[in-house]
Amino acid sequence: MAPRFRRHALAVSGPVPADGWLVAMEDGGSVVAVRDGGLATSGTTRRRWHRDGLDRHHVVDPRTGLPTAGPWRTVSVAAASCLDANTAATAALVRGADAADWLVGLDLPARLVDVHGRIVTVGGWA
Repeated sequence: MAPRFRRHALAVSGPVPADGWLVAMEDGGSVVAVRDGGLATSGTTRRRWHRDGLDRHHVVDPRTGLPTAGPWRTVSVAAASCLDANTAATAALVRGADAADWLVGLDLPARLVDVHGRIVTVGGWA
């Protein structure tokens, strides 16, 4: 059996299908259509380990040197490029509770999923 790779950033090019490039979102099961630019998801549900009695993950808050504390487990952002989308998605995880307002201020469509699975969309996320 071939290994399964999970992609968390996507760029598209070439003729756009009539309905756009359909991308299934892993966290929450919705589908989004991408017509141009990039889409990225950053999250804390993968690349996890247990150390010193605590669950840890790979997204580190530079203010504390510790894994981000939430409230989001995944953030997906659509932007002009994959680089922009990935940067904003990861920064939103680090920003924490004010991430949705911050993304609105940047005029970036985004989908944020909290640690309980509740989904918040901003900026015209379809």
